[in-house]
Amino acid sequence: MSVKITRDMNKILRKIHAGEKSMIPAVTEAVIEYGNVFVPEDQGVLEASSLIGTTLPDTVSRKDWTPEDQENYSNASGSDLEKGQAVWDTPYAKRRYYTGTPSKDKNQNASLQWVEKGVNTYKKELDQVAQNAFNAGMRGAKK
Repeated sequence: MSVKITRDMNKILRKIHAGEKSMIPAVTEAVIEYGNVFVPEDQGVLEASSLIGTTLPDTVSRKDWTPEDQENYSNASGSDLEKGQAVWDTPYAKRRYYTGTPSKDKNQNASLQWVEKGVNTYKKELDQVAQNAFNAGMRGAKK
């Protein structure tokens, strides 16, 4: 008795590609969410700039924003989930990311390099987000 196994490599590759395509935006959004746990906060513009282009809830209060804050937010390009780009987009984001001492007045978890801190702190959760999104993408792939 013999068994013949055939495989359709194109079908397998389509499923893998669909899984990857589903995983990238999910992981990027989770990186933003977990990074924002540690983002320094003054008026919330820095955090709000990262939420542009995502489905994450924007709970940042804008009642105390200055005209400069509003302009910085309006000029922010936001994140691009499909490309895997998590972006905190203010004129001062890079400086705040690498230098200074983050104020803990409004966010007790505030940290320099908040994205790395979020990724390292929530590594298991990010791995699970990636796996779940990849599996869902593979299940939804065209046969």
